[in-house]
Amino acid sequence: MANPMKKTVIVILPILVSVLLSCASAHHDPFAGDTPVVRDLDALAAQLKAFCDESSLLSLEQAGQVTYDEFSAPVWVVRYRPPGAERRVLVTGGVHGNEPAGCAWVTELVRLLADRPQLYGNTSFDLVPLVNPWGWNRDIRYNREGWDINRDFASFETQEARILESLFDSRGYDLAIDHHEDPDARGFYLYQYAKRDTTLSRAVIEEMRKLGYPIEQDVHMVILRTRDGLIDAPGWGLRYMRLTGQLSITNYLRLEHSREVYTIETPIYLPMEDRLRMHRRAFELIYSGVVE
Repeated sequence: MANPMKKTVIVILPILVSVLLSCASAHHDPFAGDTPVVRDLDALAAQLKAFCDESSLLSLEQAGQVTYDEFSAPVWVVRYRPPGAERRVLVTGGVHGNEPAGCAWVTELVRLLADRPQLYGNTSFDLVPLVNPWGWNRDIRYNREGWDINRDFASFETQEARILESLFDSRGYDLAIDHHEDPDARGFYLYQYAKRDTTLSRAVIEEMRKLGYPIEQDVHMVILRTRDGLIDAPGWGLRYMRLTGQLSITNYLRLEHSREVYTIETPIYLPMEDRLRMHRRAFELIYSGVVE
């Protein structure tokens, strides 16, 4: 006798994959070469260099170079290597160019590591403040070719995703945090990936509530949605997204390089000072939760 559950799975699986493929859009038309510049990449590089020059534990390196016809810029990685480090943490920002608070927070974290190394003395960091230099330079979500880089960590069609693939090659992390913003959200939310225990994520959300910030209730991402500020992505969901060729950087990191991964999302309509405060505090709580 045929197994009815097996027959159901065989019928539903192609439908589910089709839905995923139709919902996970990753493209925009390529942008013109004269797209207006909004932010100064040289100023950001100078700031990172100045912070790294303050500490012998910090180094500023090029993970790779993004090059288009009229544009060339490095993807920077800041490495923090204290002696006797017991943990390895990756922090990224700016994969979407119109989400500036992530880049600003990771840059601030570099400053904190230079000024107050005792805060994180037992941890080595790889910090990538700006994954998408062209998009950040122009305040555009996509790269110059119109790709959403954060849907390209299965196929690695973009220069930016290939640079990070090479950076992460043969590396493992105890924790990875990707800092984002949401132009449409009305409150704070976060993702956790392939993790059964939601205690730490719920503690972060409750802290934001105590600080007086709204908590997002209505974000839908393909087959997932916020539940009082949390998108709890199961392991099978990550594998399905790989099947569709639409892996995000955090999906990829959880599958390949890190035991614990989070995405922090702040609403762009709030003042930058508040968004930075949310990124800072969420990072502190997640970091402390892993270390304890």
